[in-house]
Amino acid sequence: MEKINQVATRILSNQDLNIGPIQNAQKEILRNTTNFEINALDLFTEPVTGIDFVKAEEMIRLNYGTDYAPEKFKLLFGMIKEDKWSHERFIKTVKHFLKHQRFSAWTIADFYGFQIKLYPYSWYSEQISKGIPACGLEGYKVNGKVMWKLKDGETLPFERID
Repeated sequence: MEKINQVATRILSNQDLNIGPIQNAQKEILRNTTNFEINALDLFTEPVTGIDFVKAEEMIRLNYGTDYAPEKFKLLFGMIKEDKWSHERFIKTVKHFLKHQRFSAWTIADFYGFQIKLYPYSWYSEQISKGIPACGLEGYKVNGKVMWKLKDGETLPFERID
């Protein structure tokens, strides 16, 4: 297996990883959340970095004990860069991937299926009326707006509402 500094050199020399700041995604996404769900992973703003890619590639190689073609990671990271993923979204997705992808044969689509859904207060009220206890739900304050989700072990770096 390639050493981490060789991986870093290869990735950094093959890709321009300067994503630039992500626009005010939180405000835009939250603007009209009265009647629909949002993916909490779209709310993070710190851009993913080349170091994130290097660490992820090494973790994936170590986890599966497999040497993948460099083009596979280059394609994956190029798509993530193009889609302007944030650091937090990338890290949470990689951790979810490592916990749930049982076999070493993976595709890029395996990284794109992970979401953490947040819902408006109307959804919270509906869940309570269906008999779901409030202790099974958790709220987060995001840009002054409270959003809700099922308690599932995934925490978010927003102010928690109890």
